[in-house]
Amino acid sequence: MATQSRLNRQTPSLLELLQLRLLPEGSASALRYLALLMILVLAAISLFPLYWALITSFKHPSEVATIPPSFVLTRPVLKNYIDLMTGSGVANSPVLRWFWNSVFTGAAFTLGVVFLASLAGYSFARKQFPGRDKLFWLIISTMLVPAWSTLIASYVLTLKLGMHDTYWALLLPGLASPFALFLFRQFAVTLPDELFQAARIDGAHELQLWWLITLPLSRPVLATLAIFTFTYHWNDFLWPLLVLNKPQIYTMPVGVSIIMFQLKGTGPAYGIGMSAAILMSVLPIVAFILMQKQMIQGITIGSLKG
Repeated sequence: MATQSRLNRQTPSLLELLQLRLLPEGSASALRYLALLMILVLAAISLFPLYWALITSFKHPSEVATIPPSFVLTRPVLKNYIDLMTGSGVANSPVLRWFWNSVFTGAAFTLGVVFLASLAGYSFARKQFPGRDKLFWLIISTMLVPAWSTLIASYVLTLKLGMHDTYWALLLPGLASPFALFLFRQFAVTLPDELFQAARIDGAHELQLWWLITLPLSRPVLATLAIFTFTYHWNDFLWPLLVLNKPQIYTMPVGVSIIMFQLKGTGPAYGIGMSAAILMSVLPIVAFILMQKQMIQGITIGSLKG
């Protein structure tokens, strides 16, 4: 075992080989170019569906299902977006209302999750009480339970409480997020104890410690939680489909699926579906661009501080 440990310490990694130039100059350059090529290929594979959705959304419905397909947009039109917004050919489809429903419920759900996770995470990180660690890991262990296994119970509970066809059915289930609690708690334990001790000496109580010290220093993890939570709720389809029956309260994923079902998979359905996908992608992409620095810090800072 000791010999193996010494061998592991003495064996340089590929990165060290490249940095120390133990490999021939040509081989090191070839490996770097190969790594760059692999990254470009993976990026192209990841971005192609978005590119295809974008050009399809600007195609005329008669061009959407042509064989062979065209990968270059030659005559961009706005017909798909106009049909999506006006519900052309589809009855009772208030798309702008669906968009507002998704924005409102997504923002409210995100605020609720971040608020509860920050309070609970601060308590588990900074407060001492009997059974703290056991309770924390008990809560975290619920992440092992598949979400679909509690779907029927959640449906029956919201039905009994009269929350179907209301915003409450979209907001209350899922507010207590074990993942959000775990992420915030892991960040909070890295904050310096000296700050909290000095604040307590000055007479600060726990809510002040949470509000004035913990939250301002936790902007990276708060941004990470906000983006993850909002994106999850924004893309959620199954749960809103189960608890919502009124078209006026549909979210975008449910509403667009109803439109495509009524159009029966025709050419207009693909164009409208792609335009809806682009419309739904804009807000999460903009949020990520604006908060990507804080998000990356929130994910990595715990490991960097140990």
